[in-house]
Amino acid sequence: MDANIDTALTWERVAQFHLIEVVALWEGRLTTNHLKVAFAIGRSKASEIIKSYQRAVPDNIRHCSQTRGYVLEPQFRPSFSHGEVHEYLNLLHSESIHNNYFYALQTGRAPIDRLPSLTRPVNPEIVRVILQAVREGQRINVCYRSFANPCGEERLIAPHTLVFADGRWHVRAFCERDRVFKDFMLHRFVDVPDLEGERLELGKPSNDIEWFKEVEMVLTPNPALQPEQQQLVADDYAMEPDNTLRIWVRSPLVMYMAIALKIGTPAQTRANPKAHQLALANRHTLKDLIL
Repeated sequence: MDANIDTALTWERVAQFHLIEVVALWEGRLTTNHLKVAFAIGRSKASEIIKSYQRAVPDNIRHCSQTRGYVLEPQFRPSFSHGEVHEYLNLLHSESIHNNYFYALQTGRAPIDRLPSLTRPVNPEIVRVILQAVREGQRINVCYRSFANPCGEERLIAPHTLVFADGRWHVRAFCERDRVFKDFMLHRFVDVPDLEGERLELGKPSNDIEWFKEVEMVLTPNPALQPEQQQLVADDYAMEPDNTLRIWVRSPLVMYMAIALKIGTPAQTRANPKAHQLALANRHTLKDLIL
């Protein structure tokens, strides 16, 4: 969302504006019917929402009598969306959307598909307790399963941030047993944790130095690929003219990013370049954070 946009907007209104942008950008035409069906509202309410969006972002869409809908202005810039195709595809694939006014759904089924998510299920009660602990500066007593203790063992932890990475939800927390900040996977909590009072001074989020440290990952095509293949990979990731892509990541999340990008070990990178198409140009500076 654009930093200059009014942050007093309700979540409902932001969701409505997000839909407006996604449909207008990827289908080229927005109508009140899109909003009517998606949000189960009347035509006058849908028109009011579109007018409200135009007031918030005056130069993005305009009404076109020829198409009987709203179309993009030449200077359109996403303000409530990211302008990425997955937003549109996810919208079409959503089971909650049965809207025949989406062009891609007019044949009865969107011409897209995707692999099923293997995201591990998380108990909402666990999340609620974690958020309460974060909000109130408390620690929690959890029974946590790990490879070292597959049946679970009790831990006192002080959580500060929920993180989604590598298809799993984690909580970043201070572990009183190990006296360090680390990640705990929510699906490995045996049951709902108990609040255990105020967290230790060591467990305050400001003491998690690594979490607030951002490091640069310099990505390049795997040098073991053929030159033409390297250029293809560079184009796939919209790399700079020198065939590098620089991203900044929180230090504890570098490993998850490397896994997501299928960046292998040096041996894997050399032995199977097609499976590991990206390489880290600055691996030496990140050696303590990745394999």
